[in-house]
Amino acid sequence: MTPTPTRDLAPDVLRGFALLGIALVNVAFFATDPLLGATGEWLRGAGNTVAAFLVWTLAQGKFYLLFSFLFGYSSQYVVKGDPANRPRWIARAVALLVFGALHVVLLWHGDILFGYGLLALPFAALMFRRDATLWRWAWGTYLAFAALQALLVAGLWLAERAGESVDAMGGPTALLDVLRDGTYLASIPARLEVWAATFPSGMVLQGGYAFAMFLLGLVAARAHALRVGGPLEPRRLMAWGFGLGLPIQALTAWAAIANELGGTYSDTMAVGAIALNLTTAPLLSAGYAGAILHLLERHPTWIAWMRHPGQMSLTTYLAQSAVLATVFGPWGLGLFQRLDYGVAVLVAAATYLALAGLARLVLARFRQGPMEWVMSAWTRRWARGWVR
Repeated sequence: MTPTPTRDLAPDVLRGFALLGIALVNVAFFATDPLLGATGEWLRGAGNTVAAFLVWTLAQGKFYLLFSFLFGYSSQYVVKGDPANRPRWIARAVALLVFGALHVVLLWHGDILFGYGLLALPFAALMFRRDATLWRWAWGTYLAFAALQALLVAGLWLAERAGESVDAMGGPTALLDVLRDGTYLASIPARLEVWAATFPSGMVLQGGYAFAMFLLGLVAARAHALRVGGPLEPRRLMAWGFGLGLPIQALTAWAAIANELGGTYSDTMAVGAIALNLTTAPLLSAGYAGAILHLLERHPTWIAWMRHPGQMSLTTYLAQSAVLATVFGPWGLGLFQRLDYGVAVLVAAATYLALAGLARLVLARFRQGPMEWVMSAWTRRWARGWVR
């Protein structure tokens, strides 16, 4: 379906592009280890090592933040700069909490929807502030979380130097056993156990950065920054992203993989690589945004097809989890730990392409995807009740 004139193309294409990256990152936790992802022996072999290097360098952390930026950007479409529309945003936040909780219970312990719904509530208190205030909050949040991560890495380093046993990457293992030879019903409590153990640390590592991206996305939306031919300079974004961001991300990938495959494993190196990856990821995310805007100006037909999964991103995101859980879970095809990691990455890419094609078919007939329809209906009903 051709987008209506009032709907900007770039945000949908960027959102669709981000969904590809999210699938490529998430598949490691569906296919190899639900807690650690592709680590250790899963990285051995040229194909697996190359796949890990590419996913870490090009995707790990970048698309979560890009998606967060677009979440903040889309808030302007919801509230339209009018405080009277704040109940609509609160309704969406509550809906995301519900969707996220169901996603965790039924499909995927690495859900981002619940965290987005949680962060969307304090975001509602700032979303009508001046741009300068939003910039200060964004930078303050970003720097505070960067400092927190630096302190965490320093603490791990001191502990390891003191000879103390550190298991920063450990956690519950019941889900691992279920995915090897268990039932779907048994996976539910095991998945909740992993989520309860990892969600707090995930918010520490990523929550602050996501919130900062919410704020920057809102500022960008007010300036119509993602409009093709708008105020952003795609070449400058690409220069920063690919000239500086990409080499840093490649360095973190090399450090993480070398630590996994080397003779001596260090939790400090593992967590430090993740922290540096996440802290500097916005550079490459900005490069991607610049590249998308550049291509939409010069060669729109090359990437415009990504608008379809992007326009129904909630449905596509949940569908990706449903497909990957079925492909790798023992209640489906049972391919968990039976494929090389490099092959699993190809499965994720194929899943994304298939769902992108399905999204195109759905939008050729309907105005929005099924989960988007539920979200819209819930938002309207909540907002009416609030006003009354």
